[in-house]
Amino acid sequence: MSKVLWVSQGRPPSNVRRAVRGRWRLAAWRSDRPLARQLGGSAVALVHTNGSADGPRLMGSVLSELDRTGAVAVFLLPSTPEAQAAWGVLSRRRGQFLCISQDATPRELEAKLDAAAEIQPAISDLHEELLAARGGAEGPPDERELTQEMHLAARLQRDFLPRRLPEVGPVRFAVIYRPLGWVSGDIYDVTRLDETHLGFYVADAVGHGLPAALLTMFIKKALQTKRILGSAYEIVSPVVSLSELNKDICAQAIASCPFCTAVYCVLDTQDLGLTYSRAGHPEPILIRAGGRIERLSSPGTLLGIFPDEVFESRQVRLARGDRLILYTDGVEAALCGHGPAAGGMEKALEKWRGLERDDFILRLSSLFERRADDRIQDDITVVVADVMK
Repeated sequence: MSKVLWVSQGRPPSNVRRAVRGRWRLAAWRSDRPLARQLGGSAVALVHTNGSADGPRLMGSVLSELDRTGAVAVFLLPSTPEAQAAWGVLSRRRGQFLCISQDATPRELEAKLDAAAEIQPAISDLHEELLAARGGAEGPPDERELTQEMHLAARLQRDFLPRRLPEVGPVRFAVIYRPLGWVSGDIYDVTRLDETHLGFYVADAVGHGLPAALLTMFIKKALQTKRILGSAYEIVSPVVSLSELNKDICAQAIASCPFCTAVYCVLDTQDLGLTYSRAGHPEPILIRAGGRIERLSSPGTLLGIFPDEVFESRQVRLARGDRLILYTDGVEAALCGHGPAAGGMEKALEKWRGLERDDFILRLSSLFERRADDRIQDDITVVVADVMK
């Protein structure tokens, strides 16, 4: 009996259970374990991200992992306008990935799984041939040479990060940056735009390793923060910055790591007005001076899917004593765990909301130190902006 891996944060609905009954062994996916290890052999992945706290992000992560395997996946997708992003992503990935409505009948699902099982051997063979071809006629590179190249790549990527965090008015920054491996799929920047304005962002390329790291370097160079107009200049609003970056990524048609998330903020340090836009990224956390914790929400899907995707701009007024936290999803997974029973960022940060800036960073950073039994499965990036009292 062949295995079907149910990749979802929810339980299989009745149409799925009826479709696999008596024909396939249905196994539950573990989000804290590599997907490739759970698939193995001739297993077919049945993916359903609808209802997840962050469906587009989960979709991108699953796609990234599937790219490294020879497994065929069937995606259950809702037939709604909001799901068009997912349909658009998968329309580019013909052959290995199949789509079907989440409301399909058991018989329709059964037929789709049969089709996936039939093409599985061919996809696996092609995957093995591709791996062999990448090794070259003389075989894979020497391990020492590869280590040196990765070391150089790590140094190059760090050269793209700010060497010094600007201090403008009452605003002070701190950063925690922990790549999972040699290089990171995360990128951040904090830039002084003029005498009173600061621009800062955090972006996360879907996946790990060199493909994701290369996309972060592209983001660093492509994201527009300020335009020079003769002897004058214009500060580019976050919504325009993300829209233009999205078009640039789509135009590149990157095959190995085409998607990323980002949140970009512009802060006026005089009146403390913050303007921000978000593209599929975890919502920033704002800890008010009195201890109240807020999420800064705004709509927007991943970058690199539709070139004409519309993002939104939001505003909020900060105050003396406030603390703003931008972070990647690896932080949330490490602090809060996985699955529907996991706690949220608000709960994780609640016990530290009254700490001074240095103590806050020290406590948070200590949780991300590498330990043999830790839960860190992703790159870690945190940007903290404090408005001093």
